[in-house]
Amino acid sequence: MNVVIVGAGRRGIVHGRAAAAFSGTEVVGVVDPDTARASALASEIGGEVFTDHRQALEMTQPQAVFLTSPPPLHVDQAIDAIGVGATVMIEKPVAFDLAEVARLRHVATTADRLVMVCQQHRYATGAARTREALAGRKIALIHTWGYRQKPDIKANWDRAWGGGHIVENQIHPLDLTRYLLGDRGEPVSMYARYNDALYEKSDGWDNWDSYSVSFACKGGAVGSVATTYGAFPGIQGSWGHDIVAEGLVVKIRGHNFELLFRDGTVEMIPSEIDPTITIAHAFLHASRTGDRSALRQDYDDAARSLEICLAANTSAMTGQVITLA
Repeated sequence: MNVVIVGAGRRGIVHGRAAAAFSGTEVVGVVDPDTARASALASEIGGEVFTDHRQALEMTQPQAVFLTSPPPLHVDQAIDAIGVGATVMIEKPVAFDLAEVARLRHVATTADRLVMVCQQHRYATGAARTREALAGRKIALIHTWGYRQKPDIKANWDRAWGGGHIVENQIHPLDLTRYLLGDRGEPVSMYARYNDALYEKSDGWDNWDSYSVSFACKGGAVGSVATTYGAFPGIQGSWGHDIVAEGLVVKIRGHNFELLFRDGTVEMIPSEIDPTITIAHAFLHASRTGDRSALRQDYDDAARSLEICLAANTSAMTGQVITLA
């Protein structure tokens, strides 16, 4: 199975290595406008170097494509990949316009081609066990936080290009919560306040600095997200995701899960493998065989997680509580 990697940055490297390691798969193209970066990755995982994705698709005719390019390029590039018969894995977010998300859905459905969004946290080692432990329990509180410096990808300094921290980063814990809790974890209303108090459009910065989001879930739980670009590296406990349930507290740090039960039992479930590799291999298996049983999310479900994050942005810009259907 021939694979093309579009984007040779940090995420492209991870996906490229995962694809190259998957049995029976050959990376035939690496695409990036930075030829030095593309060449460096291609020298490791194989494939011809391209600066234009259309040329790569026409010349290699891949069966699967990984898109790790900037979000504003995703939909058109995915449609081009579907046009040569490929399945597509897209780094989140798909787009910042739900009409564009729907346009890609229509094309993929019409062509009967698998399109996945890389919500890899669902594929962490402890995710399935945690979902099982939470099943049937009342949920009280969901809380996630992140203290971060300015993004190392400078394009994300522009919120029109990166979407801000809720879309660019906190979509992961929100999406994971939806997987762990199912229908009970579905947000039904959101209220957000953001600020730009620190950087104030300095040195090319055009983004919000800090983010506070409150939400209510269908199952009765309430939740919050508190996150910032205003911190600096090396802060102890700078990221966390907690779920408080009846008789159980779940603490998620990175891809490691800790389950604290009322009777004193503690289950520690460390990450055995980078879940990006797990989701990439599940995608490649489904692409090759048509068997989607190992996939933990379809395109529509991924679109819902994006819709929730965009609703938070809308609330912050309008000052209104957003009701989600």
